[in-house]
This record gives sequence, structure tokens and C-alpha cells, in this order.
Amino acid sequence: MIRRLSLRTELLVTLGLLASAALVLGVASVVLLYGVLDPEYAALYIAVLVAADLCVLVAFVAYQVERVVLRPLRETIVATEAIAAGDLLRRVVPGDSDEMKNLAHSVNRMTDRLLEERGHLVRVEKMASVGRLAAGIAHEIGNPLGAITGYTHLLQTGKPGSAQNAEAVAGLERESARIDRIIRGLLDYARSKSRTPSDVDLNDVARAVVDLLNTQGVLKRVELELRVADEPLLVPGDRHDFEQAFVNLLLNAVDAMEGRGSLSIILRRTDATELTMGARRATDAASRPLNPPSARAMRWLEGTRADSIAAIVITDSGPGIPEEDAERVFEPFFTTKQPGKGTGLGLAIVARAVENAAGTIWVSRAREGGAAFRMLFPARPASRKPRPTRPRPSVPVVVQS
Repeated sequence: MIRRLSLRTELLVTLGLLASAALVLGVASVVLLYGVLDPEYAALYIAVLVAADLCVLVAFVAYQVERVVLRPLRETIVATEAIAAGDLLRRVVPGDSDEMKNLAHSVNRMTDRLLEERGHLVRVEKMASVGRLAAGIAHEIGNPLGAITGYTHLLQTGKPGSAQNAEAVAGLERESARIDRIIRGLLDYARSKSRTPSDVDLNDVARAVVDLLNTQGVLKRVELELRVADEPLLVPGDRHDFEQAFVNLLLNAVDAMEGRGSLSIILRRTDATELTMGARRATDAASRPLNPPSARAMRWLEGTRADSIAAIVITDSGPGIPEEDAERVFEPFFTTKQPGKGTGLGLAIVARAVENAAGTIWVSRAREGGAAFRMLFPARPASRKPRPTRPRPSVPVVVQS
């Protein structure tokens, strides 16, 4: 088996041979042609010949460096960029030299290790998620079940038709309804839907959900600002998912403000470049810091291929969400409310609905002091026609986080 030269040896040998050939050719040209050429132009001819000899030498050196060093490095960079972007099945093609082979082997071994670690982390995270879910279910359902047991005991010991029995029956109905809300929330969160996505105008969805909540009196003490996009904001997805996301976010905001405060809903069309730079309101001073997306949203922006993006911002004047809980609020059964006042499924359902529509969501502190939930979706071009009808939302007003 013939052993290939190392990169250093191959370059030195090649450059040495080329330099020797150039030197021999230059000396031979001077010796052979100096006595033959016209003395008046001999020096010029020899200078031109030597210059051409040097050009040939430089061209060969450039070709060798390109073949042995630059081209393998470019291929390695392309492969590593793909791996960094998440394509862990990509592998670096070994080069001709020992150094390039060792580099490719090291990168490929690192990628294999990352693939193994990712699989391990996925398994661990699945087990942890199952544990958290089981603990949440046990906690959320355990409380009303305990109350049901107590009310059942009151019914057994009380006299028929007494106030104690009436109170026990009302308690049984209340706690049973609470268990029903928890189960329905779990079904909404966990259900797997195989629906054909259609183009949904988010402007229309926002108006319809606001009309629904106004009709039910949810927003009667809320100062609401609804600012839709100037043109149809068409996003491929399921209308029910978008309605569910809007309803849960608005109910969550109203509940955080204890029914009274300022609520803002802004929809607009933008692109990845503008979002990556960060957002600034039209009324803000130029010196005000930009509001960039979260790290998770930045990864979504780097991976999206959409030229147009639908951006939705829902802000409230409530107490806001602590920065350390900004990611945890989307986990099932995580809630900042008092025990018994929330199931911790509302925002988890919102995150699942956003995920079903190939979007992303994150929360930060609003400039008014409350919470600012921001959603991004890949949008259709503005020239697409919206659907002429605007059906009323079918989303039940249920769980809140």
C-alpha cells in the first residue's frame, strides 16, 4: 500500500521542484539565447522570458495550493456549516493529504458523538416530560378528587334535603367540571391532527376572536387596541389552531390584569432581516434599544425559508412574566397563578397550536410593564386573495395558564 505524503511534505516537494525547474529554465534561456539574439534587444527578450517563467511558476503554485489546501478546506467549511445548522447526517469528505483526512475523521467522529448525545438527550427529555406530565396530572386531578371524596362523605352523613347535602352536591358538580376542564385541556394539547392546511387570514381571525370575547363580556373593562395589517395576512394552517391561540392568549392577558387594564393586539407583515435586526416602534426615539427576538426565535428565523413573515404581538398591562420563567410558561401544568385558579395548560396549548402552523412564539416584558407574547408564522405573498367569508370562532372559552 502506497502511503500518501503529508500536506507539508507535498507542498515543499512541489514548490521545490517548480522552483528548480524555473531556475534551470531561466539559466538555460540566458546561456542559449544571449549569444543568438540581437545584443540591443537581448536583455529585453531574456527579461520577458524570465517573467513568463515566473508567471508559470506562480500559476502552478496557485493551482497546487487550491487543489491541496483551499478546495478541501472549503468543502470542510460547507459540511461543518450544515452540521452546525442541524444536519447531523452530513459528513466531511476526506481530502488527499494526511492532514485533511485526519481533519475529516475528527469532524465526522465529533458529529457521530453529537448524534449519539442528541439521541440520549431526547430520550432523557421524553422521560422527564412524561414525569412532569404525570406529576402535573396527579396534582391537578388529585385536588378535585380529594374534594369529591369529602363531599361524598358529607352526602353519606347528611340528611336528605339538608343544606349540607345541597352544598355537597354543588361541590361535586364544581369539582367534576374542574376535572372535565383539565381533561379537555389535555386532549387539546396532546391531540394529533392530520388536517389539510388552508390559507387563513390572521386579520380576520383576530377580529372574529375579539368580537366573540366582546359578546361574552370578557373585554368590557379592558382598553383594547387592535391594529391589523394593511393587507390580508394569509398564513397556511388550521383556522381552529389560530383561534385557539388568540383566545387563550387574550384570556390569559385579561386574567393577569384581573379583568381591567390595557390590551394591545398588533398584526403586521415583515421579513427575517428586519426581525433579526430587532423591532422598534414608529413612535420610539432612534436612541432606544432594539427589541430582538429570543434565542429560540432566532433559530427559527435562521431555518425559515419564507420571504414574508406574519408577526403578531399581544401585550398587556399586567404584572408580566419573570425572565427566568419565559420558557417554562409554555410547559404543561406550569402556572404562576394561585393553586386552584389555573390548570397550567393554556399557554402549552398555544405553543402546540403555533407549532402546528410551523411558527414560533416567545414572551418578553412589554414596554408598558406587562407581558408581550410574540408569534411568527411563514406568510403567503400579499397578492393572494383572502377567503370572502368570516366564520365565527368555534373555540370554547376554556383553560387559561
